[in-house]
Amino acid sequence: MALALSVSLFTACGGKETEASYDVNEIVTKINEAVPVAMAGDLTEEELTMMVGINAEDMASWAGKYSMANVSADRLIVIEAAEGKVDVVKTALEAYRDNVAAQFELYLAPQYEKAKAGRIVVKGNYVVLAILGDAIVVEDEGVDAAYVPVDAAIDEAFK
Repeated sequence: MALALSVSLFTACGGKETEASYDVNEIVTKINEAVPVAMAGDLTEEELTMMVGINAEDMASWAGKYSMANVSADRLIVIEAAEGKVDVVKTALEAYRDNVAAQFELYLAPQYEKAKAGRIVVKGNYVVLAILGDAIVVEDEGVDAAYVPVDAAIDEAFK
């Protein structure tokens, strides 16, 4: 009886799933290959902390791209949050998305719509900001149609 109880205890404890681990650079590359950032530049840590407002201690790793064209709202940031910091990272990326949208509100309507609909996706300890999509599709078919390949690229990158 004691042996059966011991075995069941170990089985129950051993059933805990470990979270998947990803390389943030690979995730950015995969998404960017599927839906490229227009005139992409690599985001520096200084830009990330200053523009997005995320502290280095809130991140375990990160990678990002942004459009260097002033007529594009494109941004792609993937952050592996430090332990217990997913909500902090998510909140900062949501605020950043809103700030990017505000920059285009009176300037370029398709870029405003694209930024406003930007994706914030949480996968375990990883948080993705994707403001991407073809501006012509946004104009002709709407922002939801432009984000279909973006959503698919994010899902595929985390497989």
